[in-house]
Amino acid sequence: MNRAGAFLMFCLLPGFARAQEAPGFQVDRLPALPGLLWDDTRVLVQAPGDWSGRQWTEVALGAAAVVATGFALDHAVDQAVLRNPSPSLNNAAKNMAQLGGAGGLVLIGGGYLGSSLLGKDQARAMWVDAGIATVLARGTAFAAQMVVGRAVPSDNQGSSRFRPFSGDDSFPSGHASQAFAMASVIALHADSPWVSAAAYGLAGLVGLARLETRDHFSSDVLAGALIGTGIGRAVVRMDQGRRLGTRAEIRFAPVLAPGFRGLSVMAKF
Repeated sequence: MNRAGAFLMFCLLPGFARAQEAPGFQVDRLPALPGLLWDDTRVLVQAPGDWSGRQWTEVALGAAAVVATGFALDHAVDQAVLRNPSPSLNNAAKNMAQLGGAGGLVLIGGGYLGSSLLGKDQARAMWVDAGIATVLARGTAFAAQMVVGRAVPSDNQGSSRFRPFSGDDSFPSGHASQAFAMASVIALHADSPWVSAAAYGLAGLVGLARLETRDHFSSDVLAGALIGTGIGRAVVRMDQGRRLGTRAEIRFAPVLAPGFRGLSVMAKF
């Protein structure tokens, strides 16, 4: 495990040291995880059909921010990296980037195993959500990479080279999507400003590391961060509802009676 992962675990341990075992966490047992992943995947795929106008507005604003970042920063930031080469900084960036790659997966697996052995259900739930969010964020980023086909900065083809289904995989950043998926899950579970700052700060450093190594442009990193954060927060909401058994079902039906017209609402919790 790299130093970033060790630092993150050090920050998290105090917050979960007094975690108590609680009922309703059967979904976090190892045999149940494939079913939980499938349920979350299905809900996320179907979610856009149920989005409100406000949610579509948020998506549009995020897309606009990515496009604006592309025009304003992609070329300028990449050229700045080229003008100021630093082998030591590049090596540090490669190590930091592991938190958004294999190092992050080791952290999740180790966290799940440790919390399971210690009987810390709350901590185990966090690592389950982090793992599921990572899989979904990575899968979303991979699908987008295939469709967009943007050349990576190190290919020196410019920031506007797009060849769909060519194998080019610059947009969006998979490492940033994974790092921010983990950060958003940790922040929601820990409910501590210090832990949130540490988690998002490390995720941000992963994004900067991918710029330093010229694996992604600025807009690639921002898009990955938005994807990871959105999916991470959605996974926590879905899975916490399953653990607490609070999935609500609301039905509407017209009421027609002599001299009365109305709507009945039935809620099942």
